[in-house]
Amino acid sequence: MNLSRGLLIKDLILPGHRKEYRVQFQPGVNIIYGDVDTGKSTILRFIYYLLGGKAIKIDEEVAASVKYAALDIAINGDNYCIVRDIFDPSRDIEVYHCPYSDIANTFPEKYKSSVSKAGTDNDSLSDFLLDILELPAVRLKRAPTKDQSETAKLSFLDLFKYMYLDQDDVGSTKMLDAGNYVIETRNKEVLKYIFNVLDSSIAELEVDISNRAKEQESLTKEYSAISRFLSKTELKTSEELDEEISGIDALKSDLSGRLSDLNKRMVGDHDLYDSLKDALDSIKLAIDEQEGKKSHALQNIDRFSRLYNDYKNDVEKIDASLSAKDVIGSDLEERTNCPICESVISISDISGRFDIPSDVKLDEERKSIIRRLKDISSLIADNRQEVELASIRLDDLRSEQRKARAVMDGELEESVSPYLAERDAIVKELAQLDERRETAVHSLRVRNKLASIVEEIERLESGIEKLHVKLEELKSDAPSLESTVKDIGSDVDEFLRRVKLKNHYGVGLDEKTLLPTVRDIEYRKINSGGLRTIVSIGYLASILRQKLSRDTNIPGLLMIDTVGKFLGKTPEPSEDSVIGDAEGVEDPEKYRNLFDALIRLAEDFEEQNMLCQIILVDNDIPHDVAYDTKGFEVAHYRSSGVNGLPVGLIDDWASSSGG
Repeated sequence: MNLSRGLLIKDLILPGHRKEYRVQFQPGVNIIYGDVDTGKSTILRFIYYLLGGKAIKIDEEVAASVKYAALDIAINGDNYCIVRDIFDPSRDIEVYHCPYSDIANTFPEKYKSSVSKAGTDNDSLSDFLLDILELPAVRLKRAPTKDQSETAKLSFLDLFKYMYLDQDDVGSTKMLDAGNYVIETRNKEVLKYIFNVLDSSIAELEVDISNRAKEQESLTKEYSAISRFLSKTELKTSEELDEEISGIDALKSDLSGRLSDLNKRMVGDHDLYDSLKDALDSIKLAIDEQEGKKSHALQNIDRFSRLYNDYKNDVEKIDASLSAKDVIGSDLEERTNCPICESVISISDISGRFDIPSDVKLDEERKSIIRRLKDISSLIADNRQEVELASIRLDDLRSEQRKARAVMDGELEESVSPYLAERDAIVKELAQLDERRETAVHSLRVRNKLASIVEEIERLESGIEKLHVKLEELKSDAPSLESTVKDIGSDVDEFLRRVKLKNHYGVGLDEKTLLPTVRDIEYRKINSGGLRTIVSIGYLASILRQKLSRDTNIPGLLMIDTVGKFLGKTPEPSEDSVIGDAEGVEDPEKYRNLFDALIRLAEDFEEQNMLCQIILVDNDIPHDVAYDTKGFEVAHYRSSGVNGLPVGLIDDWASSSGG
């Protein structure tokens, strides 16, 4: 067996506006846990999306922080990087035959986002993944029992249903779209494909071998044509181009250092320049001070002018009042009706009861306001004088500033001229090196593209050989659906034993639905949500385990979101330790045993030197389980940031958004 064969998730990269967000993974078990709404499920959604998922739910912090998404993976030991737009799922997906760190030196292949959009000259990402994983390309019947049934191309997402339980599917009666007859039927055909028990397996395999052989022949012709062209153009080899780029980078580094040193000497070695610079700085401070004074005085003039106008209006009102009294006269006899009781009253009778300003009072008030007007006029004059003085000082300072700058420019022209020729030569050489490097990088991409064609031809040849072996095995001893159902059922039974469900008789697979049964009850009819959680996880884990004993058409990847759904994680305090739940063991122990069973599954793969990767997501994990599984932890988030833990996948969102 080969530990590198299969699909390995290595690194999720989210290039952002402020920084790069990463989650690194390892072979075996990977655990992600922490507080609610910290981006744990988003990680799995991104992996699913980058492996061909139709769309992705983007949270606010992701939309505001992330530009696009990338996934470093290894398939059969070869490194690839998948890059995809997160805002427009319909755009082509880029695949680089290198890690993310090297994509600048590689031309990407572009694939359609869905099987239905792919054409004869443009495959889908699903086609690429199935091909590179050396999985047979087949068409599945919509109605398997009918000979003339329409067929539809199998996609990588069909397989993914048996590799990924999202938080809605864990423990759900609707797992694998149970209840939807059309999808249920297709899923059963997919499961048969996984275990090579499709009725049409041999025929489809022969067609796939033929198609791959034609593709290999086409690529060989393409390689020959390109190789002849490059030979005539005398394009350098990849090793020579790598060496050239490294040499250019070394020269650029040396020249940049020389340029930096030259710039420092041009400025720092001249005493007169320094003194002039200090003088200019002092003049600038003095200018700022005078502009501040001028601005303050102008503000005072504006404020005092408005107050002056108000007082002037008051004087005009008093003058108008005195003038009116002179015209009308002081003795006024007038009778009118009371507004309350309608009785007749005399104005002269009530005037003595109220304080009506006399001419003397009005005159005194007028004189007081006039005195204030004179004071304000004086303040306005003082501030106008301050503005004039500040303007004169500013003119003098700016004239002095211009003279200092002229002297500095003259000094610089005289003192810097010996450096200018050297500096221009360095800048010119750097520009030429940039052009040479860009040309070399483009040539390296061409060489890498040619190398990738060679690798593709070799991979196709190897894949065809393996398909021939598989074809011969199917012809001589094709596995039966009955034996496959029995084997998967046995593994489900063993999984439940490891979780220590004592009361779990009648465990197997329903021959009609191909879903698990416990106590002779088909999965969808199990009432206990916690039991459905364990069984749903155990079902997919058992399908994965079958790779240890037979050749299956599914990568060794399993992703489970919210492992503890419907399961209690904390034991209930009790004076006695009697176990009384229906499955014969308390929820917290089931939870621990569930982790242990999945870890043991990964260890079984490692013991047989086979690749397996299990990614588990949950909210909080009890301390004892977290301690026991610490070596498997790849991400741990706390929204409070306690103990220095990141607050989430987007760990700088709170600071950037202000909340």
